[in-house]
Amino acid sequence: MVKFKLADFNSEKRNKFSNFDGMLFYGPDRGQVLENFNIALETIAPEVDDGFSVFEFSSSDIKSDASKLIDEATAISFLGARKVIKIKDATDDVAEVIKELLKNYEKLEAFLLLSADELAPSSKLRSLFETNKRLAVLPNYIDDGENLSQLIRQTLQKAGIKRIPDEVLLFLHSRLGENRATTRMELEKISLYLYGKTEITIDDAEKCVMDSSSLNLQDLPLSVAEGNYKKLAMILPRLLSEGNYPVQLLKMVMNHFKALYYMASEIESGKSISDVIENSRPPIFYKLKPSYERQLHFWTTEKIMRVISEMNDADIRCKSANAPQETILSQLMFMICSVVNKRI
Repeated sequence: MVKFKLADFNSEKRNKFSNFDGMLFYGPDRGQVLENFNIALETIAPEVDDGFSVFEFSSSDIKSDASKLIDEATAISFLGARKVIKIKDATDDVAEVIKELLKNYEKLEAFLLLSADELAPSSKLRSLFETNKRLAVLPNYIDDGENLSQLIRQTLQKAGIKRIPDEVLLFLHSRLGENRATTRMELEKISLYLYGKTEITIDDAEKCVMDSSSLNLQDLPLSVAEGNYKKLAMILPRLLSEGNYPVQLLKMVMNHFKALYYMASEIESGKSISDVIENSRPPIFYKLKPSYERQLHFWTTEKIMRVISEMNDADIRCKSANAPQETILSQLMFMICSVVNKRI
């Protein structure tokens, strides 16, 4: 099983992934998928626009005529260097072709580079890349915890901002992380704003991040868990119009309720709401604490489990063929809001 962690990816990058014939990047964080996909592409083929070394196919191209992929993957490069075949937004339709390709050829003349959205464990494509020793896979999950803190520190320190107070790191941690591309864009904006400075204050962080014209993704689970119809009605259409996937937004809300479940469990075991909030890990940004307090006054473990069950069902329905994902998501989010407002 060749399932990479980021450290494995960075290690193999030094060898230009010469031990493999292909790699798959997938996950809910589309920005991170694209970032790592491009890193791998530039590692193997420095001239990414070279039409003799880099080729691109879609899943539909391969499904309609698999011979095109087979011919290009097995033809010797005129330039000597290894070719790259890109397959973006790959689906299970290409799994069988790649499987047969590897079965019939001991070594490919081109490196297969694939990207995909979140793939279920039952996915044929994911299973192939996880189990075949000639292939590798790197899941790209939403940045959180220490991973997100490290990304924030490294990016700002690289820009010359050496002092990052804990309250600033905590604030940025609470507002970033749902999408790697958005996180990097916000950190770049901060870096430009603080050009020439070596320290960032909480005022700097709030001014840069909270003035963004794009709504923060974290506002969605907070508005849902609070039962804030008005805010949800403004946030959800905006997030969908900005290109966020319904399944990604659903997972984000589900993760929020899972965190609430553990906090509610501690409260039901005898701890006070204030103590649970203060000792939460990762810490909760101070401006969000009143919101969490309101949520925990209402949400019990029993209610949360019912909501998580509904979200699991919605996740399954969203992944069925031709599912109206936006409708499924919207109906569920407003249903949860109604639960809070009716105090069921």
